[in-house]
Parts: sequence; structure tokens; C-alpha cells
Amino acid sequence: MLRKIIFSIFLVAGLFALEVHSATAQQTVIGQDNPAIDVQAVQAAVSQGGEILLKRTFDFGEKGSVTISKDVKIVGEKDSQGVPTTKIKGGFRTFLSPLPAQLPPQAPGPKIAIQNIHFDGTQAFPIYIAYCSGANIIGNKITNVLPFVVTPQINVSAGILVGTNWIQPAATRKYQPGAVTGIITIAENDLDMANDTPAKTLGQGIFVHWATGITLQISGNTVKNCSRNSIEAMDNYLGDDGSGSVVIRDNKVTTATVGIPFPSPRTPNGICVGWFFDGTGAGASNPKQNMKHTITNNTVRARGETSMGMWIACNGVIVENNEIITEKQSATPIVVNSAQCEIRKNKIEGMGACAINIRLSNALTGSSNKVEIDNLPAFKASVAEVILDKDSKNNVVTGSGGRVKDLGIDNQITGLTRVTD
Repeated sequence: MLRKIIFSIFLVAGLFALEVHSATAQQTVIGQDNPAIDVQAVQAAVSQGGEILLKRTFDFGEKGSVTISKDVKIVGEKDSQGVPTTKIKGGFRTFLSPLPAQLPPQAPGPKIAIQNIHFDGTQAFPIYIAYCSGANIIGNKITNVLPFVVTPQINVSAGILVGTNWIQPAATRKYQPGAVTGIITIAENDLDMANDTPAKTLGQGIFVHWATGITLQISGNTVKNCSRNSIEAMDNYLGDDGSGSVVIRDNKVTTATVGIPFPSPRTPNGICVGWFFDGTGAGASNPKQNMKHTITNNTVRARGETSMGMWIACNGVIVENNEIITEKQSATPIVVNSAQCEIRKNKIEGMGACAINIRLSNALTGSSNKVEIDNLPAFKASVAEVILDKDSKNNVVTGSGGRVKDLGIDNQITGLTRVTD
């Protein structure tokens, strides 16, 4: 009898392909390409926390998901070119760090690292972190994400999702102070978010929202074929001590050609920052809430009829040294709704109604921004290179050629030609 028990223990351990050397040693889980085994094996390792090495191919089936509740570092293998060779197929919300039962959270969430894994064919969200005190999401590859049907008209999907919106019931969704905190690094990931229903899929590549006092860096990522927003940082609150910053740099973005016209008709878009869930826009101008945002050295190709290359919806944003290309006549490379932003040294190409549009939106005033724009021989504006919409005021626009359509108040124009038509 004892021999049978011992044999059964070793059989289960072999099936799970899980090696645990000690409580603090690295665990190794070897994929069996079998959903009956793989999900349980990875969950068993993740439930212990610590560092976990995933090898080979895992199949999570249609609904497989692993819940993260402890500090954990989940790492796959990669080849000599840095491409992940560890693959996880399928699943639904493959890696999920859910909100705690008591809200707002009474303690900081786990520290989470997910690195060098190829997620292929996940439904909805391959990586979904709603609760953490720091996260490193680095070197992953994401392909063939299957949109999740919310209504007959709307599907949702995201590649890397950090925040608490979708995980809460629609009727009670709200900012949860302290749910997402710490240093959040999302770097060197490769996302292809193409899907078969872009006109009704609210598709997001990298989306970080409703965090508290985070130091966020989104850098060196490649994001393709998103049908809504490719990189997005929205409604992130300063900490009680005034901490918090967002840096988005060195990313390469190519949008889908068709996007969902919801929740606004401007779609599909490249990089978006600011305040959205706070519909009044008050957070964008509140110095006790709004953190500093810097967007630099990114390349964005926005391919939709009404695309925005970049949408700026909070005060004090620096947008510099980016290359932005829009391909359709009704598109706009840079739209600024907010105040006290600095838009400078950006290379803008392609076509659109204008290169830069400053406009009001709710509590966002479109005022006191500084815009530097040189003559744009590689951009064809159907109206003017810069449009300052009605009631925008005290903006300063300088350049060496080009046109400005100024419908605002007390705007200063130097080196560009004012047009009225």
C-alpha cells in the first residue's frame, strides 16, 4: 500500500512537470501542451510565489487562467535574438492579479514580473493586473488575442492591462485607491492586436489606468493593429505624498486601419494620456491628482480615417522628438485638449486636417500651451498646419513656415501665417 501511495505522488509530480527545490529556490515548470495538466501546474507554482521558470509550450485551453496573489517572477526562455521560445496558447485572462475582497485595499498588492513569454490565442487579456505594488512586464510577445463579447455591438481586448476598470461590475466601477501602486515597467514587448472585428472591438495594446502614485515607464514596445488605442495611460492619480509620473518613450506603434467608433468617433489611435473616466476632466487640471507625463522618441503611424496619432488630455504634458505619420485626410497627428503642455521638435508626416489641433473638452481648457512647429514639407494639411479651436486661449505657437487657423482668444503666433478659411 505504501509503495502505491509513493508511486502515485511521483506520478502526479511527473505529470505536472514541476520542480521545487526549496521554498526560496526557482521553480521550473515544463509545458506539456495539454490543458488538463498545464494550467494546474503553473497555478501550483504561482501560488507558492517566488521565481518560476516556464519551459516549452503550455496549452491553457479555452478558459484556463492563473491567479496571482503573491510576489512572483514568471520567466520564460528566449532565443539568441531575444524572441520568447516559451509559449502559452489559449486561456482567458491568462495571468490575472484580481482585486482583494475588501475595497479599497487595506494592504499593498503583490510585486509581479512576467517576462519572455509568447501568449498566443488568449481570449480577452493575456496579462491583467488589477492589484499590485509594482510590476515588470518585459520582453513578452502577444499574438492572436480573441476579443471578448460584451454586447452584440461591442467586444473588448487588451494585450497588457494594468488597472481596475474591466474587473469591476459595470454598475459600480470606480477608482480604487491603492490597488495599483509602485514602479510599473512595461518594456520591450511585441504586441500584434489584429482581430477579425475591428469595427466593434474596443482593442487596447498597453493600457494603464486608475493607479495611485505609480512611477510608470512604457518603453521600447512594438504595438501593431490595435482597433482603439495602442498605448494608453488614463486617470492615474498622484499618491498622497505627491508621487507619480508617466514616461512613454521609444515605442513603435502602427494602428489598425479600421477601429471602433466608441466611446468616441476618433479611432484607431496611437498614444493617449490624461483623464477619461473622470468625464468632467477635472482631474487633468487638479495639481493634487494629475501627475507629470512625458512622451518622447516614439514612432506612431496612425492609419485610420479619423485617427489621432497622439491625444493629450491632461495638463503639463511634454511631447517631444516623436515621429508621427497619419495616412487619411480627416486624421490628426496631435490633438491637445489640455493646458500648459509643451509640443516641440516632433517630425510630422502624411496627411490630415491639420498637424496639431488644440481644442477644448469639458473642463479641459486648451490654453497656455507652447507649440514649436517647423515647416512640414512631408505633411499635407487640408485646413492648416495648426488649428486653434474656438475659445482656446493664450497659446503660443512658433515656427518657420506653415499656417495657423486661429479661432481662439489671445493666442500668440510667430513665424506662421494666419488663415481664416
